[in-house]
Amino acid sequence: MSNLKKMTLTVKNYNLKASGDLDTLYDQVRCKDSEGNTFHFKEVVMLAYLKRHGAMVTDSPRIWYYKHLNKKSIVLVAFENSDGKVEYDLDHMRLVANSSVLKGIVFGLAAIPAGLVIATATYGLGLLVIPVGFFYSYRSLFKIPKLLRRQTLVNELATYGIVVR
Repeated sequence: MSNLKKMTLTVKNYNLKASGDLDTLYDQVRCKDSEGNTFHFKEVVMLAYLKRHGAMVTDSPRIWYYKHLNKKSIVLVAFENSDGKVEYDLDHMRLVANSSVLKGIVFGLAAIPAGLVIATATYGLGLLVIPVGFFYSYRSLFKIPKLLRRQTLVNELATYGIVVR
């Protein structure tokens, strides 16, 4: 299970991959930490609220509070701007978790028919798609909502001294 991490970083550049009403997905986000080391996040999921308040401002140091979804993908939970104010929106984060549940249901329902269709075209090799589909379904149904649950986020933000009302 991914714990909330705090990091001071400066965003150098990024690519906008997908944008919606609720959240935005960035890929190839290049950052520089406080020691001057450059690193990349493959994917960054960010709420539209955090984007509007300046979480992705380039060439300006920000403190990010984030959780890893997998090795190279993160979800930005909160950030501290240059004024010292911490911006977060846990109500919309709940909507992101609920959309993940819906995505998990779709993965679970589509795994068997997709595996059978692909297996027909590949002489049985496509049956390997079924367990992969069930894995992503399980991850989207249980793991991601557990990571983004309000009580979990409130407790983890409290470890950094951030009081959520």
